[in-house]
Amino acid sequence: MFFACRPSMSGPHLLKKGKEHRKMDVHRDFTVASPAEFVTRFGGNRIIDKVLIANNGIAAVKCMRSIRRWSYEMFRNERIIRFVVMVTPEDLKANAEYIKMADHYVPVPGGPNNNNYANVEMIVDIAKRIPVQAVWAGWGHAWLCDQCST
Repeated sequence: MFFACRPSMSGPHLLKKGKEHRKMDVHRDFTVASPAEFVTRFGGNRIIDKVLIANNGIAAVKCMRSIRRWSYEMFRNERIIRFVVMVTPEDLKANAEYIKMADHYVPVPGGPNNNNYANVEMIVDIAKRIPVQAVWAGWGHAWLCDQCST
């Protein structure tokens, strides 16, 4: 007797074959070739392979590092998901680390946050122009999710 197990990202699962149980660690035993294959295997319908990071500094760095680590574990390719970052003149002048980590960058106005990283209309416009499949707002901008749900 064999019970099929549909993998999820929540952690270890038990597979049963006859009277024998085998623990399957999804993070170690399960890899796929591409985001498209990942979406198909997990029954999804939206492929994400390019993300707009609508934040700067350490928030952007941590986001990209985490997704790259997960991409390597899942796809054996840390750069399979590409990042587009928003960059102010101040960020460029400071030679910010997150700019070096990104695949592409989009110049945005400097000054207060409502001119750039909190400007929902501009973020949505950039996301549509690039185009990207997802926007990561980072910390402190939870309301952006409701505005970008299209």
